[in-house]
Amino acid sequence: MMDGWGLLFVAAFMGWFALFRLLARRKGARPVALREIEAFSRLPVTVGQAVETGRRLHISLGTGAMGDVNSASTLAGLALLDQVSDAAVISDKPPIVTTADGITALLAEDTLRSVYKRKNALARYDPNSAQVAGTDAYAFASAITGLTKDEAVAGTILIGAVGPEAILLTEAGHRAEVTTLAGADDPAAQAILFAAANNPLVGEDVFAGGAYIASGLPAHIASLRAQDMMRLIVGAVILIGTVMATSGLLK
Repeated sequence: MMDGWGLLFVAAFMGWFALFRLLARRKGARPVALREIEAFSRLPVTVGQAVETGRRLHISLGTGAMGDVNSASTLAGLALLDQVSDAAVISDKPPIVTTADGITALLAEDTLRSVYKRKNALARYDPNSAQVAGTDAYAFASAITGLTKDEAVAGTILIGAVGPEAILLTEAGHRAEVTTLAGADDPAAQAILFAAANNPLVGEDVFAGGAYIASGLPAHIASLRAQDMMRLIVGAVILIGTVMATSGLLK
């Protein structure tokens, strides 16, 4: 029964996504007004500082592995990596990407390679820009603590799976006077990042980066609108069910 509801939910989401994608491609379609997310609004400044000062931009994809429950946040980090590095590769020191998962590191390496190829700068591409910094949470956090200072980092972007060890990442940024934009899918990590990061992402803002960076791609905006529509539908179903249950109509 639950599998049936799950498939129905996915089908409904894909239907709304296709509709919003079609509307976005219509000639004369109006741009979609998105609410402001302060962290994403400040991101171009961080990228610009890295380019102007000749320092690196550090993009961390967290400790999640592809194929586990954290895959969604890891993919969100990879999507943001593609768009942010598009502007950062012109720096004398290219972006550096860290993760705790080998498969994610390979995907990050491929993403960076695609960006350099798109910019006709493939000769400057360094395969070592994507690194496995540690294979467990605290080894990863310890490695990032040193990297923030040793690699002359201008700014850190953390999008992915991370737990309470996030405090080590943000504290290292504060000591090195590095701006940190961070978001995670773990509630405990979100609380830490909200208090400690310069530019925290709250809740599902982690998954909205593709719709905000570089004016947003139509597919990302359509996905964001489809998610909002599904939230409204689920909220309405819960509200109607609650009213029916309290009034005795639902037994």
